[in-house]
Amino acid sequence: MNLRRTQSGVILLFTLVALVVVLIAGLSLVRAMDVSLLQAGNLAFRRDLANQAERGMAQAITRFSGTGALSVESVRNANVVAVNYSASRLATNAQGIPLLLLSDAAFTAAGMTGADLTDTASGVTVRVVVDRQCTAAGDIGGNACALATTLGDRAADDRYRNVRGEAQPVYRISVRATGPRNTQAFFQSTVAR
Repeated sequence: MNLRRTQSGVILLFTLVALVVVLIAGLSLVRAMDVSLLQAGNLAFRRDLANQAERGMAQAITRFSGTGALSVESVRNANVVAVNYSASRLATNAQGIPLLLLSDAAFTAAGMTGADLTDTASGVTVRVVVDRQCTAAGDIGGNACALATTLGDRAADDRYRNVRGEAQPVYRISVRATGPRNTQAFFQSTVAR
């Protein structure tokens, strides 16, 4: 009797199917790692743009103090294009970003000549524009201005009484950080001086 059977190759077929499944799983793992690394890189890039924009914000705030270009109220009543300052409210898009920051041509057409902050190592350029929230240039008394009121000194028993202090105009600081591959991030803050 011949007890020997012929091999039909079924095991080979199962082995090939298992290898294809393992190959697909390995490829999906590599792709998932690539996506994770890309996302981590994007988060780091976005954080760097925010850090660079903070430099621009700090520079704009120092213009208002000490011997800065905008430290005197009479200077702030007129446009100071050398430091990208407008004494009147700038036109904005629906998100509140001044149109001057959205277009280099509009920035140049407005006559703004303030230098951008550039970090050549990271390839980030920061542009800052400051505009007073008034309808026109000039003294704040004759214009419709957004004003912040500071509270004067109050005694403890005056805490429920509305005490009017000095009214100060509000200034909007808008910053555009442009990174490699022309990626842009916009940041804004308001100050009263």
